[in-house]
Amino acid sequence: MTNSFYFVTLLQRMPLTNEKQGLWIMEKELPEGHYEYKYIVDGEWLCNKDEQSTYPNKDGHVNNYVDIIDDDATSINSALRKRLSDDDFDLTEDERLKVRQFLESRPDDE
Repeated sequence: MTNSFYFVTLLQRMPLTNEKQGLWIMEKELPEGHYEYKYIVDGEWLCNKDEQSTYPNKDGHVNNYVDIIDDDATSINSALRKRLSDDDFDLTEDERLKVRQFLESRPDDE
């Protein structure tokens, strides 16, 4: 039987290449963001237990994920990460409002 391996995101299915026995690879440049994915192995949807995974969502699905961070020190997100990771950071009023809105939008059971 020939195994077929696919890396699947919400947007597309991408075949993995078999570089050597047991090692399947896919290289893709991604912009900064949070990406959830699963694998399809011989038609079965799977998470890799050796990679970071999400908690079950409202439908009970668990996905692997990767967070891509822009390493350009001049980017706005980089400057924000640096400021927020400082020992004595202070949120702006707008940032406090966004955090409050985000927390209030979360279901109580999470």
